[in-house]
Amino acid sequence: MPSHKMALKSMINRIRKSFAGVKECRHGGLVQEAASILGAEPLDFSANINPLGSPPLKELLLKELEHIGHYPDNSYRNFRRAAAKFVNVDMDCIVPGNGSSELIRLFAECCFLEGDLALVPTPSFGEYANQSLLAGATVQRVNIGGDGLPLLADDDLEKAKLLFLCNPNNPTGRLLSAELVTDLADRCEERETFLLVDEAFIELSEPKESVAIRAPHREFLFVMRSLTKSFGVPGLRLGFGVTNAKLAGILNMARIPWSIGSLAAAAATYLLGCEEHLERSRLVIKEELAWLESALLGLGLRPLPSSVNFILVNIEPSCLDSDVLAQRTMAQGVLVRDCQSFGMGKSYIRVAVRSRSENERLIAALERSL
Repeated sequence: MPSHKMALKSMINRIRKSFAGVKECRHGGLVQEAASILGAEPLDFSANINPLGSPPLKELLLKELEHIGHYPDNSYRNFRRAAAKFVNVDMDCIVPGNGSSELIRLFAECCFLEGDLALVPTPSFGEYANQSLLAGATVQRVNIGGDGLPLLADDDLEKAKLLFLCNPNNPTGRLLSAELVTDLADRCEERETFLLVDEAFIELSEPKESVAIRAPHREFLFVMRSLTKSFGVPGLRLGFGVTNAKLAGILNMARIPWSIGSLAAAAATYLLGCEEHLERSRLVIKEELAWLESALLGLGLRPLPSSVNFILVNIEPSCLDSDVLAQRTMAQGVLVRDCQSFGMGKSYIRVAVRSRSENERLIAALERSL
């Protein structure tokens, strides 16, 4: 019998290299982990969820439980139809997903062969690089320019298989105009480079700047939307992609069968009709964003301008490292996001925009921690 160490080495050698070398991609929203330490559920400012929460879902989900003995409709016709109406495209252009993470993974697997190049702006969402590496791609980090666009030469696009773009960007909160994103999409089309535009937060910012309606008319554009953030349902895991009908058909055939449970699919169809909820949410976010920025400045911190339901905060004036500050606020039952996982060093935290009473608790916790 081979030794355990020899057997382990042998096993690793038989695994795809991109999987064997995988590293953890840290995220916010670790409420259960924090609750096990604190003995009580904390107030979570580390995840960027709609401050109004979700429209009422209890009655709908209880009714759907009556059909729990059946498989979901794997074509997700109702979900796709509702999503198509929501963004004003044909339903053949919709790819449903179990949250944005599944869609990122699916698209990376669709695009990349071993050694292909992925362009990932930085700072931005960690799963772009993570899922590209898992698919066997090589990742090239790209700085973001003063206009909010990735700094890319034409040669960079020529060499790359896929470019990621988050709009509004996470964690900076900056929103690009539809015109700027369209120009970038046109550059990618000319060079046959795929562009994935992640619009997870655009419904809580300025939906008119979405480029989803343009995706069906381009070969290399894939636009993602998230119900998780917009409708406050992170526990249900819901999102969808928009692209041309040919590519959508390929992705829908490649998608894991029944990846969205029947309860979540029913909720998606209902939520996508709740546009009034989103309108009210945007008004609340705009008001609370202004209040929170002012309060953070009052603490001597430097909040960056944001157009969405979270704020990136430069904490250098505090002379504290971000992990220390995050630990101190957690001890008071308030979670903030340490931005080291975005490659930003120890000078930044990110905080969500919540209700006024909750935002006041955040400011009080930060004041005590500072």
